[in-house]
Amino acid sequence: MKCILVLAACAILLGVGGCSQWQATAGGRGTIRLLGRWDVSGAPTRLVTVNPGSSFEFRYEGTTAVLHFDRSGNKPPLPQLWVQVDGGEWARVVVDRDQVVLGEGAEAGRHQVWVIVKALDEHQARWKPPLVAALSLAGVEAPEGRLLSPPRRRKLLFEAIGDSITEGVLAVRAGKLDEWTEIADARATWAFQTALALGAEPRIIGFGAQGVTNGGNGGVPPAPLAYPFVYDGVPAHEVPADIVAINHGCNDGGVPNIENGYRNLIRLARQRNPDAAIFCLVPFAQVHERSIRFAVEGVHNEGDARVYLVETKGWIDPKADTTDGVHPNAQGHEKAAKQLTKAIRRTLRR
Repeated sequence: MKCILVLAACAILLGVGGCSQWQATAGGRGTIRLLGRWDVSGAPTRLVTVNPGSSFEFRYEGTTAVLHFDRSGNKPPLPQLWVQVDGGEWARVVVDRDQVVLGEGAEAGRHQVWVIVKALDEHQARWKPPLVAALSLAGVEAPEGRLLSPPRRRKLLFEAIGDSITEGVLAVRAGKLDEWTEIADARATWAFQTALALGAEPRIIGFGAQGVTNGGNGGVPPAPLAYPFVYDGVPAHEVPADIVAINHGCNDGGVPNIENGYRNLIRLARQRNPDAAIFCLVPFAQVHERSIRFAVEGVHNEGDARVYLVETKGWIDPKADTTDGVHPNAQGHEKAAKQLTKAIRRTLRR
């Protein structure tokens, strides 16, 4: 019997260890697991994310699965996804149609799918509705079979808070504005790759041009003001992370000192993740190291000992490991992820 999570009569959102399960109460027991940041207020017919690196995974029985999208707000360059079926090769998908069919040619049986938001255009509206740079999932369908319970959750949850580097801008190559989602890749980033290396679920929160003291592209406010929300007016209700990494400061070049704002961001991260180890990275461009160091020392003096400064000097070569001298390419992100993973494991003895 066909199981579809589109236009279902009602839905239940279940907090499950750092993610959510979206479950239709009519038509089957199938669920999908949401990873990252999502607005679920419109469930079951509309789940929205404005953050590349957000993802969802599900299992189904049958041959094919169909993803349904609401593209009414999207404009070129359109959102792009990475899709993996049964742990195979990743396939890039441009969201240029309302329905995307997966698993064509596959044998009938049980299959597992992971869908990751590869890129959105940071220059489009992504904070105040009507949203343009957003992925709106309208449903998941198994036409010849049924949806199953989702894959088992990972034991850890890794949250990354940052800017364009964290969301993967220019990670693929340099290019023009009209091909922005082609040349960005959240899955390639230091943040996503660190989560994978740690065996953790990724929660990537990156907004291009955003800083601690200034707002970013797409109408996004400064990091301390944006962090508690999915987008304007939509609070982020999330299970606390086990590990948090902050990579901010690169877009605060016009400000001599960001200590107070950065310390406030650490405090917010602590409020939302009470038991997490928080790692504060000196930006790869080696700016605001002094402010970040003092911010970390400040929260230590307030009694928060599980906040760690991470020196990043020498991690990447601006000439060989970046696209434009600032944004890491895939090689640069991989190098940074390896270094951060080592630092986290050394600190936490994992």
